[in-house]
Amino acid sequence: MGCGIDLAGVSQVPGESFRWKGKYSYDLQNRETLDTRLGVFADFHPKIPDAFRAARYVFLGNIDPELQLGVLDQVRAPKLVACDTMNYWIHSKRDVLLELLRHIDILMVNDAEARELSGDWNIYRAARWVLAHGPKKVVIKQGEHGALLAENGSVFKVPGYPLEEVFDPTGAGDAFAGGFLAHLARTDDVSEANLRRAMVYGAVMGSFAVEAFGVQRFERVTVQDVEARARAFHALVRFDLTTGAP
Repeated sequence: MGCGIDLAGVSQVPGESFRWKGKYSYDLQNRETLDTRLGVFADFHPKIPDAFRAARYVFLGNIDPELQLGVLDQVRAPKLVACDTMNYWIHSKRDVLLELLRHIDILMVNDAEARELSGDWNIYRAARWVLAHGPKKVVIKQGEHGALLAENGSVFKVPGYPLEEVFDPTGAGDAFAGGFLAHLARTDDVSEANLRRAMVYGAVMGSFAVEAFGVQRFERVTVQDVEARARAFHALVRFDLTTGAP
């Protein structure tokens, strides 16, 4: 049975798929890259179908920043552009990545990548460094500790969803990005209040991703499940400052 995923624009070419090999720490919070094989990505040049060139919300997934720039050149006038990257590109294509940052609205990275990119171990200073290099906003994913959204003058933090069983964190960041951008696209609202709601939906989708291997959990997730977990996130951080004051 299909999952209802639109595969228009997906390219299939002969050769080895991109492969990443890593090792996670005991708490699945930190990872070490052991091997990266570009495979067909080494000579891949994405071609965006005409039907997608007018996309208002664009997410540049984690590929060579030169290819990300090439994709961006093919879209006409997006309302918002978000981008992901990883340590491999931070070290091997740093100059191109810095050029890309000047053309996007939101950079989405995990805490280790933010530190590697900025050279600063303080996550809030790392966020400020990113903002000084082009993006209007930065989302820093922090695994079980949630994620933060920073822009000049404000920081918003969404917690991690309390899970007792975590099977595989691989792909949780992509799921987060999907939930985040999908909420913005469906509401067509990039206000600060709605960006904060998008952070919650990103965290919701990331929390589903780690509950099984690969995309297995998403085969069973319904819209009702997503909304129920979003309400659970709201309950996690709800409190009242008007009572019990000293």
